[in-house]
Amino acid sequence: MVPAALVPAMPHLLAGDPAASWAELAAATRNVGDRLRAAGVDTVLLLSTQWFTVLGHQVQCDDRLRGRRTDENWYAHDYGHLDHDLAVDSELAHAWADAIDAAGLQARRTRYDGFPVDTGTVVASRLLDPGNEGRWAQVSCNLYADPSAMATVAAAGVRAAEGLGRRAGVVAVSGLSSGLTPRWIRPSEDRAPPEHDRWNRKVLDAIRAGDRDAVLAMREEFAAAAQADSQFRAFAFLDGSGAVDRPGEVLAYGPVWGTGAAVVWWGESTGRET
Repeated sequence: MVPAALVPAMPHLLAGDPAASWAELAAATRNVGDRLRAAGVDTVLLLSTQWFTVLGHQVQCDDRLRGRRTDENWYAHDYGHLDHDLAVDSELAHAWADAIDAAGLQARRTRYDGFPVDTGTVVASRLLDPGNEGRWAQVSCNLYADPSAMATVAAAGVRAAEGLGRRAGVVAVSGLSSGLTPRWIRPSEDRAPPEHDRWNRKVLDAIRAGDRDAVLAMREEFAAAAQADSQFRAFAFLDGSGAVDRPGEVLAYGPVWGTGAAVVWWGESTGRET
């Protein structure tokens, strides 16, 4: 059973003067990184909903990703310029792409200079791995993939890691509700709409209970009622890793510029076998 986590994607978690919820979410994400290292994870299998595609499932195969991300939404403010330096486990990435193809889906291998690494990946990697010591294997979030396809992609990654003798962890970088506050606010003013907050808490309650069936069953309604980030495909991906048939530990929950965000950890206790 692999360790797994859901972590937020917004750049506000790196702010120098954060709202209380941003600071709590950032600290919890750092804690997840500590737990992954304590579990002896060699490579993190990563899905960020901000790296989205429409044709197949892209797998990042470049050995090293260095550069500066200028976020298209936050570049004019304090949150939009993000440096990154990521070591990619390219051997595992190619094996993952092969496993995706073998499962009947289409993998596309991505490798070119100046690749625009998405904000969610940069934010999560800086918080999870502040010492820049870890390795990553990353797949895109296909906007047309149904939940079963997302689960298949994750399962393929776990199989590929096992085949190479890798100790893998699985991380999905995604928000909950995605209703952004459409104006400039002070960090102390940050709130999620009450209806979105109710839905976020309902989903998190089911996750705490280890009720994956309930979470998957409410995914479409959650998406419609609370603008769930990428229709909560992140949970379907985590489900495919075999991690979420056990209670999830909610380490933090709160708003980020009106959206809902949570840090959830699934440790190596009991659960179904992959």
